[in-house]
This record gives sequence, structure tokens and C-alpha cells, in this order.
Amino acid sequence: MPNWVFNDLTIEGKSDEIKQIKEQLNKPFKVLHENFNMDTKEYEKAYTEYSNPVFSFHNIFNHTEQGITDEEYVQQPARSELNVDDKNWWADTERLRVIDKSWYNWNITNWGVKWDVAVFDDNKYPDTELVIDTKDTLACRFQTAWSIPDEAIKKLSSQYPTLQLTLSYEEESGWGGERQYLDGECISESEYDWQCRECGHQEDYTPWCDDCEFDICPDCGYNEAYEVCDEHKK
Repeated sequence: MPNWVFNDLTIEGKSDEIKQIKEQLNKPFKVLHENFNMDTKEYEKAYTEYSNPVFSFHNIFNHTEQGITDEEYVQQPARSELNVDDKNWWADTERLRVIDKSWYNWNITNWGVKWDVAVFDDNKYPDTELVIDTKDTLACRFQTAWSIPDEAIKKLSSQYPTLQLTLSYEEESGWGGERQYLDGECISESEYDWQCRECGHQEDYTPWCDDCEFDICPDCGYNEAYEVCDEHKK
């Protein structure tokens, strides 16, 4: 299982553009997926319907806009066939990712994350929700795997250059931050490596105590394990 990043995206601006971006992000679509059938023990391809996606990276930018077919996109990366030089593993992997048409590498390259966050039909407990919907403000809450959707948000910002987009995020192990976007660029950024879940105190490093065997907030003393060493009991 991945480490999840909890994202809050706030979009602010003129009412006509807010209405337009809301309609774009919630536009119905379908995507071809490959799923493992536990009964047949085989992978099967089928379309997943998104009648009310709420917020979707697909509706910002998708593979069809680059002329990639659904059949090409649904394929798994051909890892065994990739000729990667061990000495230049990272550079070669990045190069191959850009030219690969399969869903995983395409998503990472163009969205910054491996999965979309759109709400599919029959999903009774979606993690993606619209939390603010007013004339001049939209705010969506969603979860991404391992990282933030920086590339997707930059593309969305470039489509609406006068709107201000603010992405606040926190990964489940504690690091997080906030980025503001305008006209397709990240115009400000703040990050932290650790944030106290009790008082919100932030640190550039994790305040770990070897004796407590857990991280301790240096400001309020909060410890999720509720078991501290003699020093931190004082």
C-alpha cells in the first residue's frame, strides 16, 4: 500500500471562471482499465464510468489529447523490455517514462501522481469531495499516492491564468506544505518535514526521541503513542 498524501485545493477568482472550471472538472467521462478477475484468474479490460467525477486530473489533461489510444494507455509498463543502464538508472528511467504511453508512466509524467482522484460510478465512500462551492471559491479535498499532483495543478492553472490556486497537503508520515499557483507557475511554496497533530507546530526535521521510540512535539510535548521517557514526562 502507498503512503497517502491528503490534499486540499482551493481555487479563487471571478464567478464566471469559477463556474467554468467547476463544470470542466466534473465533466463525465470513461476510462479503459485492466483489472484482475479473481474468478477467472486473468486480467480483463473494461471501461470505468465517471458520471459525476467531482474533481479529475483526466479532465485537466488526458492521454487522448496526445493521440494515445485507450489500448495503448491501459498497458502496463514493459519493465522487462526496457534497456536501462544501471549506472544511469534514474536518468534512463525518467527518459523512458516520458516516451512511454502506458498509464503509469504517462500519469507520473503528466500529473505527478500515479492515479486519478475522480469519483467513479458506484463508489459509495469516495475520498474526493467538494468542500466549498461559492460564487468566487471552489475547494476540493482528495488523496494521492506518495506525492502531490504538481504537474496537473500547473496545467490547470495555465488553463485559467487569472485564478489563484492554493494546494495544501500533508503526507501520512508527517511532511507537508503549501503551494500557490498563478498563470501556470508555482509562485510561492512552503514546506515542513514534520507537523504536530495536536498543536500544529512545524519542524524542518522529525523531533525523534530514541528513548521514547517516537516523535515528540518540542512545543506542546504531544506524542501519538502516549508513552514517553522520563525526560519527556517532566
